[in-house]
Amino acid sequence: GDVKILPESGEKTYYHWLENIEPWCISRQLWWGHQIPVWYGPKLDESGNLVGGEVEAFCASNIEEAQELAQAHYAQKFVDYTVAEFDADTDQILDDETRCSLLEDLGESYVENLTPGRFWGVNYDAKILKIGRDPDVLDTWFSSGLWPIGTLGWPEWTEETRKYFPTSTLVTGQDILFFWVARMMMMQLAVLDENLPVKERIPFDTVYLHGLVRDAKGKKMSKSTGNVVDPLEIIEEFGADALRFSSAAMAALGGVLKLDMERLKGYRNFGTKLWNAVNFAHFNNVYDETVPAYACPDAKAAVNQWIIGETAKVRVEVDAALEAYRFNDAANALYAFVWGKVCDWYIELSKPLFGSEDEAVITETRQTLGWVLDQCMILLHPIMPFITEELWGNTAKRSGMLVHEDWPAYGTELVNPEADAEMNWVITAIENIRSTRAQMHVPAGAKIPMVVTEFSDQARSAWEKNEAMIQKLARITSLEQVESFPKGCASVAAPGASFGLPLADVIDVDAEKARLEKTLGKLAKELGGLRGRLNNPKFAASAPEEVVAEARENLAAREEEEAKVKEALARLAEIA
Repeated sequence: GDVKILPESGEKTYYHWLENIEPWCISRQLWWGHQIPVWYGPKLDESGNLVGGEVEAFCASNIEEAQELAQAHYAQKFVDYTVAEFDADTDQILDDETRCSLLEDLGESYVENLTPGRFWGVNYDAKILKIGRDPDVLDTWFSSGLWPIGTLGWPEWTEETRKYFPTSTLVTGQDILFFWVARMMMMQLAVLDENLPVKERIPFDTVYLHGLVRDAKGKKMSKSTGNVVDPLEIIEEFGADALRFSSAAMAALGGVLKLDMERLKGYRNFGTKLWNAVNFAHFNNVYDETVPAYACPDAKAAVNQWIIGETAKVRVEVDAALEAYRFNDAANALYAFVWGKVCDWYIELSKPLFGSEDEAVITETRQTLGWVLDQCMILLHPIMPFITEELWGNTAKRSGMLVHEDWPAYGTELVNPEADAEMNWVITAIENIRSTRAQMHVPAGAKIPMVVTEFSDQARSAWEKNEAMIQKLARITSLEQVESFPKGCASVAAPGASFGLPLADVIDVDAEKARLEKTLGKLAKELGGLRGRLNNPKFAASAPEEVVAEARENLAAREEEEAKVKEALARLAEIA
């Protein structure tokens, strides 16, 4: 109960290991590592005589301490020897010629070699007893088990140790839960003062286990498979920020991180999108060398009030996700906000404001865009530190680096409900008009009229306040209210309104119907094949897991495409 493991399934794994624990060999025959702090000397019986083939071990932090321990031990045996460190070359101790040389050097002496490296020597005439240190090193996980206090000066207990131990959160891979996490728990509890409360001896209160990095299909990376990816090569091609964002966006609790080059490319484009948004701000004189960092403006325009509220919403959402260790939710919320709300919508909606003849509106919009982009950089900085720090230094007159900036504390008090409802209606209306145009293959540059049969007071108010903006972004020339849709209209729904696009003279209905029916027939064949494979028990049982998953994804994508084509055919039927 003193330590929380995330995801919760990790607790079961943790206790499974501890409940089935086995003896652990902590020595390794390697050239590197922490040498085992044990020195060996001769085993003496109660009379002070040598016991052949046996050894006395002295565990100490250094040779001086080992000598003191050995001196005290042999004094109890009534043997008066001076204890020194054995200085022979441990790699040659088994060599016969070297052994003879050592014997000659020691004179009347006795040299015992119990196992390679575990040796000691006694010089009877000079009354010198030499103890030898174990040449093996400690197992990596044994050494790193002391990491929480070893990095803070232990065994000395300093102010830094008291300040930073215990720490709060450990982030590590799920594959070393027992090898490292459990060992750290054991070691700290074993070596720290048992009179301290348990909470002051455990090294952390939360353990976050992230997934393992795999290839795009979810397969474990290995040299034999040939799917190992060098992160330095990824950074060279896509940038460190894209790699970091990809890792965060896929860091679902208990999941795996599929390293997909297409996703990396998309997140690199995301960074480019942010860069271009800042360039747009520069172009509209949002930043110059004399302008300090923007405070949240007291906006009057609905568009500006709306984006300020959206910024507040995403800040709250990101904080909640980070608090719950849902890093993927935080990354995806920021992606949707920066790309969707700021770049796709606010920048487009702000263009008419920047073109206004009212200087107050222009100034307010500059302040709003500057503040919003600053918040984007701050919120993205933990995930994408390089591009955000670069942009931060190139915008406004800053008092310091972005990494030193305070995390924002504002909340939903910045949301203006009226502006929020108005602009969300405008965006929905534009999206639905654009979607209908795309489904009906209306030429992108064609400007067409629109009619409306139903108009609630709220919808009418939103239209009238933003008519010029909607017409420009949806490529509508005019709006006329009618009793019923004329023949050849494609309906467009919006909250509180029912619009119609007269398309009879804009598109070739018969040709469009033929095209859609052909597409539908092709999709039917693909869907039949995919369903046949997935419904085949042999395929599900014998095919690799990633192949089955890919087939399911393809089926879902084709079904979604089929639904859109059928919807388009239904709209054509309305027109006909």
